[in-house]
Amino acid sequence: MEEPYVIGFLTDFGLKDPYVGICKAVIASITPKAKVIDITHFVNPQDLVQAALYLKVSLPSFPARTIFLAVVDPGVGSKRAPIIVTEGQRAFVGPDNGIFSLAIKDLENPVFYKIDTGLLGKKMSEFGVTRQESSTFHGRDIFSPAAALLARNVQAREFCTKLSSTPKVLQIPDVVLDDSSIKGSILYFDHFGNGATNITENHLSALSCNGNALRISVSTRAGNSLEVPFGRTFSSVEQGSPVAYVNSFGYLEVAVNGGNAREKLGLEKGDAVMVTCRN
Repeated sequence: MEEPYVIGFLTDFGLKDPYVGICKAVIASITPKAKVIDITHFVNPQDLVQAALYLKVSLPSFPARTIFLAVVDPGVGSKRAPIIVTEGQRAFVGPDNGIFSLAIKDLENPVFYKIDTGLLGKKMSEFGVTRQESSTFHGRDIFSPAAALLARNVQAREFCTKLSSTPKVLQIPDVVLDDSSIKGSILYFDHFGNGATNITENHLSALSCNGNALRISVSTRAGNSLEVPFGRTFSSVEQGSPVAYVNSFGYLEVAVNGGNAREKLGLEKGDAVMVTCRN
């Protein structure tokens, strides 16, 4: 007997409003045995870059039989398509707005579908559930029931059509690497105020400093420039001092030991970060 599917659920809904609970109720009404694991519901509102990164770094921790339900959807109600991407026993359900760009980038044989809401409603009715419909809550009306059907071993082709083109690719700022420097930027802040950059541990390894320490410089949009020492963890510096380190997902991050780097250092999303070798 096959193990039940897991549904990994990621949104920017927060938990003050009933949206997450309603989506889970829809899932339970179709597939009561599905195990829903909350990746997070605190993606910064409408921040697709943060959502795409959180989804990517979560993948290795989930079992093979997982449906990833991701709803960060600034274009809800517009012409953007509701899609499903499948490969083997994994599937990704959400809006075609680039949210899956990083998660599906390395898939070998993905299949792309567009959810047909008419077919979706008919399939839901087979399990005694009536599809609700609104212009602003597709998490409830389209994506949650689609994920629940997949978790119940209903094939995507039974309520979808093949997507005529590949899903939208999110534009994430590039890292510029040469022999003497790495140029990147801050992509998002977590709730601690730590600023995650697009510079990875692999980028740092490619910068040959011949045993010398790294110099991390941040240029803020407000016109300030600051140097941040590189350390292994927060306690590499004194309490209240800034530090740059490689976070648990393999990205360079700027923080303050025991504090909020965004507030204390005056950082913003998009601030430039440069890494060079200290002479």
